[in-house]
Amino acid sequence: MMDFLAVFAAAMAAENLFFARAFDSYGLRELTREPKRILVFGGLTTAVLATAGPIAYGVNRLIAGSSMYYYINGLAHLLILVLLFAAAYLLLQKYAPKVFDLIGQYLPYAAINCGTLGSLLLVAKDPDINTVWRALAYHCGAGVGFTLAMLLLWSLNRRLSSCNAGKSFRGFPLQLITAGLIALALVGLTGNQLPA
Repeated sequence: MMDFLAVFAAAMAAENLFFARAFDSYGLRELTREPKRILVFGGLTTAVLATAGPIAYGVNRLIAGSSMYYYINGLAHLLILVLLFAAAYLLLQKYAPKVFDLIGQYLPYAAINCGTLGSLLLVAKDPDINTVWRALAYHCGAGVGFTLAMLLLWSLNRRLSSCNAGKSFRGFPLQLITAGLIALALVGLTGNQLPA
């Protein structure tokens, strides 16, 4: 259990997909407009990652010995995500139309979201994530960390909108600067390990 929590916390905070891995500037621009949309989209992303994680782990183990592994790996993970998000799209459209109206336009984007695909590919490359439980913990932490990052940026954007910034810095440029400063703070906490 402690191992699960350690991997979850590392994925959520130290290896945050948005700040530490620089995935997904679309979410910064579009999703940070209202917190309800962030929570629903983040919950859906977390649920799909938690479902895709064990499936991708199994597929990765199946194709690991193949001579075509490096060619098939990315496509297999992308196919898993597309199928899961298509299923989520159809299920939400049929059984939860209010939720679908709220985030339906973002679901096709989420199918090829670099944060979700990046999370699957990072787990496939990481030798420390060698069990299905660690993969599940990483994917759950990645989804929750992505949601928390978007909520943090929404809160900061609300505060920054009332400040008197220069004309060229208003809006998206100021959001990027803010995200960069938060990313620098996270790197300062975790350290930067460069390959030797």
